[in-house]
Parts: sequence; C-alpha cells; structure tokens
Amino acid sequence: DRAAEWLFSQEDLNTAVAQVQAEQQAPKPGEQPLDDGPGIYELVGFVSHVGRNTSSGHYVFHGRRAAAGGSGWAIFNDDVVARSETPPKELGYLYLYRRSAA
Repeated sequence: DRAAEWLFSQEDLNTAVAQVQAEQQAPKPGEQPLDDGPGIYELVGFVSHVGRNTSSGHYVFHGRRAAAGGSGWAIFNDDVVARSETPPKELGYLYLYRRSAA
C-alpha cells in the first residue's frame, strides 16, 4: 500500500524514479565503488522441454562440453548423454550463463 501511495503522490514520476535509482546506485559513505569491468557472458547450458505440451513429455538439459575438454553441445536426457548437433537454444525455459574473463 505504501508503494502505491508513493507512486500516485509523485507529480513527475520519471524524475522521481530517476532520483530513487540514483540514490540506490550512489556509494554509501566510506564505501568504495566496485568496478569489475564489463559484463560479458557466454551461454553454457539451458533446460528445454521435450513433448507436445507441459502436461506430457519431460525436461532435458543441453550443456557445453568445453569444460570437459571437448567441444560442442551435449544433451542430458535422464540416464542418456549424447552429442547435440543442433541444440534448440531458442526453445529453452532456463538459460545458464558464465561470466567471461574480459
């Protein structure tokens, strides 16, 4: 309720939101700002669904094999692990990324 009251009490909402964001991003007194470089990430795996709909079928995991010294992708389907020649990256439900060293 308090958030809604604040929201509707602002005359210029864009300015009010920008001010709140600036306050949240400003370093606290005695605190050094953290600069850890650009955020560059690489896709390392994703979960997708195999089946007609969410009521039938099951979920599988596709993972990059580079961590094990290999290359390409593997599909983890229950007890079976196999090479995935064309992983369906556009059909993922959950994506896992690793931050790259820049």
